[in-house]
Amino acid sequence: MDQRFPRRHVLVAAFLTTMGIVVSGCGETPGPTPTESITAPAMRANQIIKLSSTIPALKDSKTVVAGLGSRLQLLGTAAPQLVSTDNGDNQAAPGQRLIVAQVSLDGKFCSTEQPASERSSVCGAVAVLADGSRTVFDPDALDRGENTFAMSVPKGAKDVSLELSTGALKQQVSLVSGELVGPAPAVLYRPDAKSESGSTSVTTNVVERLSFPFALYDESGRLDFDGDYPTIVDVSKARLSYAIEKPDREMLLPSAVDRAFLTLDTKVSGGNTWRTVLDPKSFVVTTADGKSIPAERFDADSLRDGDIDHEHQFIGGDLYWEVPGDLKDATVTITAGKNHQMGMLKSRVLDYRGATRSFPVRF
Repeated sequence: MDQRFPRRHVLVAAFLTTMGIVVSGCGETPGPTPTESITAPAMRANQIIKLSSTIPALKDSKTVVAGLGSRLQLLGTAAPQLVSTDNGDNQAAPGQRLIVAQVSLDGKFCSTEQPASERSSVCGAVAVLADGSRTVFDPDALDRGENTFAMSVPKGAKDVSLELSTGALKQQVSLVSGELVGPAPAVLYRPDAKSESGSTSVTTNVVERLSFPFALYDESGRLDFDGDYPTIVDVSKARLSYAIEKPDREMLLPSAVDRAFLTLDTKVSGGNTWRTVLDPKSFVVTTADGKSIPAERFDADSLRDGDIDHEHQFIGGDLYWEVPGDLKDATVTITAGKNHQMGMLKSRVLDYRGATRSFPVRF
């Protein structure tokens, strides 16, 4: 017998074994204590419940998901076996596991089942993604400020993410790594981006008044007058956005996440009763690296009907330019040529003689 393990120790061990007490070998680490069976009611598969009182210890996070008109910040996560609710404890559904996420929410949220015509164009939605399954949060449970949710998700899911979406823009933050999943729109994460009227954008004030005198010619080419009623364009603001609303209320997104849309707040006056509309290519943005970008336009209803109202004269609708999302400086140039009068007396011609006006935009 090994002298390091005396006979009396063997006798004691034998006695304890007969009493149902297991003794590990000398110098070995005791095995894990068996976990007691959990008897709490199980949640439904992929169910989401909101926690309002007892919250488990969380692993801190500060990751922000910036949407078009909504914002989600992940504050912390946990993976408990049980969660406590006002109605008692709950465990995950069979074959699933629990994940708890605490988030801070801001903005507008609505049901994705609600018709687009009945909801705000920048209305956001939140969902949990787990191995291809997508479960949408009840918008009535999404309160501004701090929210804590427990989610039952497939046990074998390699990654579980929260998705913040607005229309075609969908962004995720992983509840496993706590990081953003995939590329994010650059303009929404700029430090100078702010929420304004329910939409996230970068804005700057512009104080410009541009005068465009014109000569009027009749149908025979005879000069009626020259420069008596200049068209005036006042520019008050420039805006960088990741999405703009189309006339049918759908959202238009740029071609890539590192791009954005530049738009201007303008007001056109003057011209007396004489009015016309320039081609969108007459409005050009030049970036700091010298690239020239002609405007695109959502035509005003009156222009699509072959006419134009005073509100949309000269510009013709809503202009926009697709530009780099990190744009800081640009120059806007308007070149006005010769155009027919719109409305009555369409045979008359307004000639701006190629007048060019430029102004800087700085964010």
